Amino acid sequence: MKMSTTEIEAYVDLWLSLKPYLNPKDKIVACEKFMNVINESVCEIADMYDEWVGFDGTLDRVIRDNYIEHIELDDYDNDDEW
Repeated sequence: MKMSTTEIEAYVDLWLSLKPYLNPKDKIVACEKFMNVINESVCEIADMYDEWVGFDGTLDRVIRDNYIEHIELDDYDNDDEW
């Protein structure tokens, strides 16, 4: 299911309202749990991660680390000629 910008902003506002009450060392874990619930219950973050990025640094980090597939440079053969 695709979310509208208004829905995304509502979830971001919810996260931002909770964030000041969290211990700094627990923010990443709490954000991971928060995004996991959204990913499992509302929409797949990996399909629309670009719409979630830019609101909050903690959200950005969790999305980058958990929902975006990274290209491994080791998968490329450096001996290939162009």
